[in-house]
Amino acid sequence: MARALTLGNGKILVGLDKYGFVRDFYFPYVGLENHVSGHQHRIGVWIEGEFSWIDDGSWDITIGYKNETMVGYLVCKREDLGVSIVMEDIVYNEHNIFVRQVDVYNMRDEPIEVRLFFHQVFLIHESKKRNTAFYDPTHATLVHYKGRRVFVANGKTDAGTGIDAYCVGEYQYGGKEGTFRDAEDGELGSNAVEHGSVDSVMRLSLTVQPREKARAYYWICAAKSLETAYQLNDLVLQKTPGSMVHSTSSYWRAWLDTHVSNLADLPPEHKKLFDTSLFIVRSHLDNRGSIIAASDSEMIEYGKDDYSYMWPRDAAFIVSVLCKAGFEEVVKPFFSFCTDVLHPDGYLHHRYRSDKSLGSTWHSTAQQTEWLKNKLLQLPIQEDETASVLVALWEYYTASKDVEFIEALYKPLIEKMATFLVQFRDKKTGLPLPSYDLWEEVMGVSTYTCASVYGGLMAAARFSELLDKRNHMREYTSVAKEIKKAACDYLYDPDLASFVRYGKINQSGEFERVRVVDASSLFGLWHFGMLDHTDERFKNTRQQVQARLWNPSQLGGYIRYERDAYFRASDLPNPWFITTLWDAQCTLLQPELTERDLESAKQTLDWVVEHVYQSGILAEQLDPYTGESLSATPLVWSHAVYIETIQMYLEKKRDLELGTEVLSQELHVI
Repeated sequence: MARALTLGNGKILVGLDKYGFVRDFYFPYVGLENHVSGHQHRIGVWIEGEFSWIDDGSWDITIGYKNETMVGYLVCKREDLGVSIVMEDIVYNEHNIFVRQVDVYNMRDEPIEVRLFFHQVFLIHESKKRNTAFYDPTHATLVHYKGRRVFVANGKTDAGTGIDAYCVGEYQYGGKEGTFRDAEDGELGSNAVEHGSVDSVMRLSLTVQPREKARAYYWICAAKSLETAYQLNDLVLQKTPGSMVHSTSSYWRAWLDTHVSNLADLPPEHKKLFDTSLFIVRSHLDNRGSIIAASDSEMIEYGKDDYSYMWPRDAAFIVSVLCKAGFEEVVKPFFSFCTDVLHPDGYLHHRYRSDKSLGSTWHSTAQQTEWLKNKLLQLPIQEDETASVLVALWEYYTASKDVEFIEALYKPLIEKMATFLVQFRDKKTGLPLPSYDLWEEVMGVSTYTCASVYGGLMAAARFSELLDKRNHMREYTSVAKEIKKAACDYLYDPDLASFVRYGKINQSGEFERVRVVDASSLFGLWHFGMLDHTDERFKNTRQQVQARLWNPSQLGGYIRYERDAYFRASDLPNPWFITTLWDAQCTLLQPELTERDLESAKQTLDWVVEHVYQSGILAEQLDPYTGESLSATPLVWSHAVYIETIQMYLEKKRDLELGTEVLSQELHVI
């Protein structure tokens, strides 16, 4: 199940599904150690003798972010019971505390008794083994712990009552489903402790007067010791959970207002998605520098792993977008992270965990070729990931003018990376040596990688010029130009009338193009500045992308490349938000933009809004026929590209309007 919302503060991240159930709880890093791992923290309701879990189909549920805040807003209605429940969820911006405010509305003409049940299941360190859960009567809380990971759950009502029933027991062990089943008669058995694979349930009881509401709160404190967790629990009681919800809501409004401006021209649905996108992106940033691709742990059910890693490429794009949006201060730690993990030879690995350790990989360090008897050693990298960081760093400098930071990074990061990009080339062709493409599927020399290396070296040259390191500037510029020429010579296919996805050395030792049209080839050309719209090869490539990669079903949207099979479940490849938005960006960057071009980009943005997940977030892919969200949901990269496209659209719209106004004034004078 997709994650409907993600909430975070740069130290923890909580993912909720469409029922508001906690499904992911990352601590102590954003993206590392998911202590729920897709299991459900269920919410149950007992009203006048009738019990239901709110995911049982009897409740009408809507979920999304509260306007202009990183506050979850969940509305659950039962017309037959005359009851509505409204929940507001936060991760407290100051401490590692998840808080849920619950308002129960009684639409009846008589008072009702309501019992709320909150279920906890922590697979601490992502394992069912050796966990302990217990009820502590001295603090009136439920505690789950293992080693230096402690979670304290508690609740109270506005009437002043706290947990009035509880139970701890075995979870998915010995034929048992879990202790949550004990709640279904409205009572709990009061078992106080269990170890191994465990879960727990608490109850809060309310009396709701006719045509009025009653309020309750539920919270989880995360810490590395029991004492610290109890201190956080005491803090909630002292400050009150209601004030935490209010202050966190106010903080995120201020965060938006401080940075985001000039959005008056946006329709409400786009303003909502723009804000949502910023919150999705921010919740996936760890304050220590990591930026994970997605927190949706459901991905692991479809393969061997999920997306809760930092890919330097994805992160570099996200950083660039945040810098353009005015949030450059929050991304500065990313570059320190990259400096710390950079290989001594100047390249970045496939992906990293948020604590700066290497992430899992499927990239081989050796490849068997038919024309060599021995294995050819190769780096298990995607070279564009290294190059993209240099481009993102230039975006950071452009936004911040933080020359002291750039000077500090020049030797350990910029020069090392640039030297690697210069040296990691084939002497015969002048192209970069083979590495994996940005889609992580093929080993070779891709058009996109060539463009990214060109962009990375040009960024390094600009840094060298800034710091008056002229020899480096000349070397990086010269090699970038050589790579540009080699890419045009070897990767543009006149018969296909397009740059190809990639090429490789064949059995005869010659460079051979793999004749596949790929949206990233076109994107790389203009994004990294290697070619522009005036070049005939660029124009031809765009024509082929539009002709070959548009999804022919009624849904529309662009696929990644011809015959793409990733997450494919029908006769057609899946369209992606990213590639579809790339086309809109390409349109907006045309040298002589017209009203028609602007409207075309607007239609693409409208298409994105029409195909969001039900909570208003963006997946990685869509089913080519139904538009169902597929793969990681939300995907941070999708949201980042949407933010960038909106800003480009508004900028071009104002430029076009200003140009029309100036022309009108000139004609009036004449």
